[in-house]
Amino acid sequence: MSLPVKLLVQTAFAAATSDGSQNFLGARWISSSLELVPKDQRRPLALRYLALSPHYFYRTEQNAQLSKHDFLEYEVDRNRLSRQRIIDGIVSRYLSPGFTCLDYGCGPGFLAYAAAPKVDRVIACDISRGVLACARAINPRPNIEYRLIAPDGSIPVTDGSVDLVYSFAVLQHVTDEIFRGILKEIRRTLKSTGKVVCHLVLDGQPGWRPEAAWRADRTVRGRIKWRFGLRCFSRSQASIQRLILDAGFTSPEIISIADLGLDLAGDDIPKQHLCVFTR
Repeated sequence: MSLPVKLLVQTAFAAATSDGSQNFLGARWISSSLELVPKDQRRPLALRYLALSPHYFYRTEQNAQLSKHDFLEYEVDRNRLSRQRIIDGIVSRYLSPGFTCLDYGCGPGFLAYAAAPKVDRVIACDISRGVLACARAINPRPNIEYRLIAPDGSIPVTDGSVDLVYSFAVLQHVTDEIFRGILKEIRRTLKSTGKVVCHLVLDGQPGWRPEAAWRADRTVRGRIKWRFGLRCFSRSQASIQRLILDAGFTSPEIISIADLGLDLAGDDIPKQHLCVFTR
């Protein structure tokens, strides 16, 4: 049986643009090409690269008829509005003007761009060189520093220097082993009173499944998605709290995003959850 065309395209994309599993746009040629082109060409090229990735820009009924240029600008506006609402409605309740924030898994930088006017400094980090180069081209601000997470998972931030870590659409895509390493590094960066606000998916949401179910899928399709696709892991509330407590954090609180009563129309996160915890 032939594999669906979409899966084959995603596989080819991942092979061409990734320098490692789940490291979308991580290949050095992407960041190098953005550095080589004239400055006035970096933003349009960055938008075209982001459109190649499986999880930044989407063709939908609302933008299906737009030209390539108009589609890209439409998606920039959609992402900017969506991330502004997340910062204003969720993250800002944990912010103070003098804070240094760590945006873990910043992607193209839309959250960092929205958070920056509310704090002293945003350190936005990601595993992908290419997506960071895109972020610098699309979402620059004077108080945002885009930094690369090391291959061993080390965050390029001084010990005990961060007031708040936030992370959206990241931790539900990593294995428990990687999650543990991220928590260890995040705890190292935080001040003694520092907090973490992260976005997770609980078991039972359609389209998501636990890590064990992903690993048990030995079909050709399942193995290709594990190696090249965007993994979507759900977890139980108890397992999330256990991971956080085992990492040395305190007071993990699971919050339904839907219960916050925010206007997040067009985004899927109202069906999902936050976990807030303290160093």
